[in-house]
Amino acid sequence: MFILNPPQLQVIDALSNGASLTDAAAQAGIHRNTIARWRRNSPDFREALAITRHDRALLYRDRAVELADLAFETLRGVLTDPKSSLSIRLRAAIFIIDKVSTPPKFEKEDPASLTDMVDTMEEAAHAHQQPPADAQNCTTVPNGQPETASQVHNFAQPGTYRRSEPKTGRNDTCPCGSGKKYKICCLGKSSAAAA
Repeated sequence: MFILNPPQLQVIDALSNGASLTDAAAQAGIHRNTIARWRRNSPDFREALAITRHDRALLYRDRAVELADLAFETLRGVLTDPKSSLSIRLRAAIFIIDKVSTPPKFEKEDPASLTDMVDTMEEAAHAHQQPPADAQNCTTVPNGQPETASQVHNFAQPGTYRRSEPKTGRNDTCPCGSGKKYKICCLGKSSAAAA
């Protein structure tokens, strides 16, 4: 249960009825910045506002689903009507291509019961022969040479690099003993030598 004062409840109620933040603040007789302060400092208000916005998003989604068939018929009419302007047809076509090319959000299905999972695993074990023990931990790299899984793992995650001595900073005295700053003396020479 949220602990909210009357103006906060009024703001939440206004927002749930579709009011903007500015309108909700005006209805509650407060400044819009007060709502921003509540969002920063009041976890209860923040959570209640998040729930309200989520519920509104679900409501709008349900309304949009009801109108989806009509919207697509309208788009079909715009695309097939030669009297429609080219720019409007182009925007409608881009909208449809964007929707078609965007994959739907992946939603996990409910897990199967434990007995179903065991039955499936047993069927799979009987249907396929197990590979030899030495081949189970082996993968093939692009050049065709097999490597063990541990070698692949070690290659993917190299160990931490440790310096044998502290790094010489640009403004430190040069380690060659010239007495000059490292950036003036040997910094350019060491990078040129490495190249």
